[in-house]
Amino acid sequence: MSLVRKLKPDRSITGPLVPLSMLLIFGLTAWIFNLRIGFYTLGFLTAGYALYTLYVVLRTRNQGHIVALVYQLFVGYLCFNFPTYIERRYLDRVEFALAYFSVLLFFGVLLAYLVLTRKIKWRGREIFELAAEPIETANNGYTSRPRPVGKVEYSRQELLDFVRFAARHLVALPYITSKNITLVPVKMGDEFGRVLGLSDDYRDATWVNFDMDGNVSVHISQKDYLDYREPLAFDELCQSLGQVFIDFAELQKKGEGVRFIDRMDDLRIGIFS
Repeated sequence: MSLVRKLKPDRSITGPLVPLSMLLIFGLTAWIFNLRIGFYTLGFLTAGYALYTLYVVLRTRNQGHIVALVYQLFVGYLCFNFPTYIERRYLDRVEFALAYFSVLLFFGVLLAYLVLTRKIKWRGREIFELAAEPIETANNGYTSRPRPVGKVEYSRQELLDFVRFAARHLVALPYITSKNITLVPVKMGDEFGRVLGLSDDYRDATWVNFDMDGNVSVHISQKDYLDYREPLAFDELCQSLGQVFIDFAELQKKGEGVRFIDRMDDLRIGIFS
């Protein structure tokens, strides 16, 4: 498989910016007020981030985010209690300190493993790279009009099983109505706005839609189209994006959806991209 990238390099720092900002705010509040206020502030920030992670878990059922949620809750609990532990010299007790720091280390290593193995990575960039693989450079103009790309023969339950699998592996964020199932690929760095509904309406984003008659249609946003290095044949790109999801659904129907995840991993896109 070619590793030539058709997307522009990702220069987003949204992912690392969140924890770094939390640490910066902790340092400032501890310096301006005192260490206790600093830890309480960090505890509130961590609890707020845990609420976001909980929402991601509810929307996707991604197991890696469950681990992240438990870790964030434990860190938040520790932040709220750490000043008391220091004052009462609990950390002077070897067994007490060892227990707490062992839990921190365990979840820290587990979380690092999940990051390095892309278990908690939104896979939008992989989807766009896969869609662009067979497309030659050609500028036939962007249009915001959705394109029909094919038809599949699946029951609603089979489609729902596929959508749940795609969401669980962070391939796309699902939007489900009685008549349509829409999958929105999410790139790393865009997840906060998209999950929290702070971005534009999902119908203005890039999506692949399955209706209850099996018709598949595609819409590619101008923002995502301009993220490619070169202008690509737009009709072919829409067709290819739809086919990526159709192929994925076919693999999932046969119980081989993990092969599609392996295919995305083979692209070797950065863990924070």
